[in-house]
Amino acid sequence: MLTWALAWVARHRRFVTFCAVGASGVLVNLAVFSLALYLLEAKAGAGWLVDNAAVFVGWLVSVLSNFALNDRLTFRQAEGYGQRLSKRLASYYTSAFAAFVIQWLVFNGLLWVIKSSVGDPLRELAQGGGGPVALLVSVALHYQRAASNLAGIGVATVANYLLAKHWVFKGEGPAAADAAETSASPADAASSAALASSPATEGPATADTAEPTAPSPS
Repeated sequence: MLTWALAWVARHRRFVTFCAVGASGVLVNLAVFSLALYLLEAKAGAGWLVDNAAVFVGWLVSVLSNFALNDRLTFRQAEGYGQRLSKRLASYYTSAFAAFVIQWLVFNGLLWVIKSSVGDPLRELAQGGGGPVALLVSVALHYQRAASNLAGIGVATVANYLLAKHWVFKGEGPAAADAAETSASPADAASSAALASSPATEGPATADTAEPTAPSPS
């Protein structure tokens, strides 16, 4: 089992690295979100605008953190890659903003469910008694804003990975080098094969090619 797991990780190194970076981004997001929420509520009071401002600040900082790690670790630049760092960062923020819209929708959708009558079964489940599910629902309801934000982060992470892989960092990394090798023209491949199969032209002369020597006088 362990061998299979290690082999799977080796085959999907990029995805595993992206998930590790994403996990660090979740911690950064939640930490900044909680700090911003505390500071904004202390100054402006609780409310929908404050909640969403804290979500946005958490997203803004975590995207920068994720980009720095993904650009360096997950999607390492192929040799000769010409796109500027500023352009990659702009593209990453664009894709991350699309993911943020998804996160925002999930965050506010879950808060609406929890606070409206739709969430009554959840409250009844949390008040009903023991069990791991009831405990989990109870904790989620108690920390409903953080739980809703965490759920939004999870959904947005999947969307952000797909955009990063297929758009922001497209053509980078070891896979790009492999693709470049396999995309060589038939003429280049034939030329390489001819060179590889040609006989060596250097080295000492053999007996068949040695110059004849004059006979010695008797």
